Amino acid sequence: MNEREQFVRGTLVGALGLVVAGLVGFGLFRKWDWAWGLATGALVSLFSFRLIVQTVVRLTERQAPRSRGKPYWWVRSVLRLFGVAVIVFFVIVYLPVNLIGMALGLLAVQLGMGGYFVVRSLFLHSSNTGLEDQKP
Repeated sequence: MNEREQFVRGTLVGALGLVVAGLVGFGLFRKWDWAWGLATGALVSLFSFRLIVQTVVRLTERQAPRSRGKPYWWVRSVLRLFGVAVIVFFVIVYLPVNLIGMALGLLAVQLGMGGYFVVRSLFLHSSNTGLEDQKP
């Protein structure tokens, strides 16, 4: 598994762990509007992260000769991002969500990313990441 896949997987695991813990916590305190907000915000955050990862992969990897439709990948990405914005609008208007809970859900991927970096830095000595630059 390369470093990018490890980063994406670690971020997703951290984000999902935070969301599950938040949903359990809000459920225990019967804050259902907060739980709805957290869940919808987290879904939007995870979907946006997926779009960002796909864009980075397309921009950084060398591709074979372009096939038909590949030059317009950014148009599809912008349309999907616009679709997410429309979904967020309808969720806020029509569902009983707490906006602070939704903001916490939107932060799920960023917090998961931070958690991944903290865990990775704590356990760096157990992996060989970063050792390739050291000279004997």
